[in-house]
Amino acid sequence: MKATYLIIILVIFSACKNDSKNTETSIDATNTETSSKVYEKLQGSWANVQDTLSTITFEGNTSRNFYKGVDTGRSIFFTINSSCATDQSIKTAEEDKYLNTTGAAEECYYIKTLNETTLELTLVAENITLQFTRQ
Repeated sequence: MKATYLIIILVIFSACKNDSKNTETSIDATNTETSSKVYEKLQGSWANVQDTLSTITFEGNTSRNFYKGVDTGRSIFFTINSSCATDQSIKTAEEDKYLNTTGAAEECYYIKTLNETTLELTLVAENITLQFTRQ
């Protein structure tokens, strides 16, 4: 069931993206050193634990979704911040714990776990946690 939710979220996330409205190409973070470490740890490909055919690849401040190795065709820009961009009241004392997508599909994910092998993102609006392992 979680795999179905993930696929639906990724498809909606990708379908809602309007590349013509996104000209952002640089990392925007207030604490460059901390956020640089988060960006660095995110880089690369991650496979969904619930459905290993579903992957996400982070390159710089963009992400791309794949299913069965097929690119969805959308670049999704994101920033790392200490709060949700869509709702500034959602924040934590910990720096750079939120991944905010920008453009037509603005979403906020809490970075629950990020290390060399594991990525856990909680979609704040839906309270759904997505689990990934590094490929």
